[in-house]
Amino acid sequence: MRLTHAADSAFNKAVPLAVVLVGKRRPPVLPCGALGDQALDLWRRKFFAGKAKETLLIHSPKRTGPKALLLIGLGQPKGVGLDLFREVGAMAVSEAAKLGVAKVVVGVAEKVTFGTEEVQALGEGAVLASYRYSGRPAKTPPPKEVVVIGEFPGAASSLRAARTLGEGANLARMLGDLPGNICTPAYLRDTARRVSRKGGLRFKVYDKAALKKLGYGGILAVNQGSVAPPFLLEMEYKPARFKKTLCVVGKGLTFDSGGISIKPSSKMEEMKFDMCGAAATIGLMQAVAALKPKGVRVIGIVGTTDNLPSGSAYKPGDVITTGSGKTIEVVNTDAEGRVVLSDAIHHATSFDPNAIVDMATLTGSVLVALGSEAAGLFSHDKKLVRHLRESSDRTGEGVWHLPIFKAFEEMIESPWADVRNSAGRYAGSSTAAAFLFAFNGGIPHAHLDIAGTAWDGPKRAYNSSGHATGFGVRLLYDFASRFGAGS
Repeated sequence: MRLTHAADSAFNKAVPLAVVLVGKRRPPVLPCGALGDQALDLWRRKFFAGKAKETLLIHSPKRTGPKALLLIGLGQPKGVGLDLFREVGAMAVSEAAKLGVAKVVVGVAEKVTFGTEEVQALGEGAVLASYRYSGRPAKTPPPKEVVVIGEFPGAASSLRAARTLGEGANLARMLGDLPGNICTPAYLRDTARRVSRKGGLRFKVYDKAALKKLGYGGILAVNQGSVAPPFLLEMEYKPARFKKTLCVVGKGLTFDSGGISIKPSSKMEEMKFDMCGAAATIGLMQAVAALKPKGVRVIGIVGTTDNLPSGSAYKPGDVITTGSGKTIEVVNTDAEGRVVLSDAIHHATSFDPNAIVDMATLTGSVLVALGSEAAGLFSHDKKLVRHLRESSDRTGEGVWHLPIFKAFEEMIESPWADVRNSAGRYAGSSTAAAFLFAFNGGIPHAHLDIAGTAWDGPKRAYNSSGHATGFGVRLLYDFASRFGAGS
C-alpha cells in the first residue's frame, strides 16, 4: 500500500472515497462539494455527532467530486490520542476495502491536533489494516493508495515511517499466522536471512553443530524431541557511529505441544503462535534496517525450535547445562520457552550491550493478570521501565510493570541445579521473569511477556480477530530510536 501526501484540493477531485475526520465540538467544515453540504445537513439534524469512532457514509450520484464520503468521529478534542488516529486510519482502509475502491483520501474537517505524530499514527493504522493472511485469497483486498491531505511539514517522512513500521508489524503477523508445518525453524532462518540481505544487516546463523560447540544445552534440550533442527539467529544493525548497543531477543517456538508434559488438546493449534516474539524481532529488524535510527546499534537474536514429545525428548527431572554454565532442573517440559531463552539471553551478553529486551509468549498467567490489553513488563531497571512505558503510550502497544520480588527468585531455587524451570502456578509470570534474569549477566534487562497481546490481542480496528498482531515491532522501534538518542 502506498501512503502519500497532498494539498486540500485533493478533496475536490473525483476520488473513489473521501474520508473526513470530524470532532465533536463544532459544526464541521467539509470541503467536499455537494456531499459535504449533505453531510453537514445530517450533522445539524443529529444523524451524526462526531463521537469517537462514530461513522457516517454517504454516496454521491454525481460524476464530479468524491464518489463517496465517510465521516469518522474523533470525539472531544482532549480525548484525541495517537491510538485513536491509528484506529480511524484503519477504519478508513477497512471501509475502502468493503467498497472495493483502490484509492482513499483522508483529511480533517476542523482544527484538531494533526501534526507529524498524528499523521504517522494514521498511516500506521492504514497499513496495519491492509494486512491479509497470505495463505488464502483476500475477499476484500485493501486499497492500493491512501492520500493524507493537509498543510504541515514532515508529512513525507512521517508517512514513510508509518509504512515501514506497519510493514514490519505485518511481516511479524504473517509469520505468526503461518501454520507450524510451514513456519518451521528453518523458515524463520530463511526469512531472517532474506530480511538481513535486503536491509544490509549482518546475519549469522548457528546450526545444531554450532550450538553444541557453544554448549547451548537449553536450546538443544528443548529440541531433543524434534526432527527439525534448531537455530540461533543474529541480525545486526551497526551504524558508523553509535553510543549504545541494544539486544532484542525473541522466543521462536514454532510449535509447542508441551513435550512430555503435554498440553490439553483443546486449542493446542494456537501454539503455532508461540514464535511471535521471534516474529516481532525479525519485523523490528526489517524496520530498523530501513529507517536507520541514529546512535544505536541494534542486534536481534532469535532462538528457534519446536517442542514435541518423542522417545528422545527431554523429561521432567532432567538437569541441563546451559551456555552460561548454569544448570537448570526441568520440572515441566512445557516451560520450555524460558529454557531456550536462557541460552539466547546469555548469547546477547556476549555483545556487552547497554540493555537487553526480550519478547516472549511465555506464560498463561500474564493473560489471566492483564488480558489482551497489555504485555507484562518485568525489569529491575527503573529507567528501562520508564522508557518502555513512554514508548507504549506513544505506540498504543500496552505494557504494564509487574513485580519481581526476592521471594519469586527464591521460588525458582532447586536442590539439584542452579535454578528450576517452573515454580508452579502461583506468580507464574513473575517467577518466569526471575528465571530469565538469572542469565543476563547483570546487564540491564527488560522482559516482555506478550502471551496476551501477540495474537487475538487488543480489540482495535487495526487488529484482526484470531490473528497475530505483530505486537512489539512499533513499541521497540520507538524505544530503540530514543535509546540511541539518549532520551
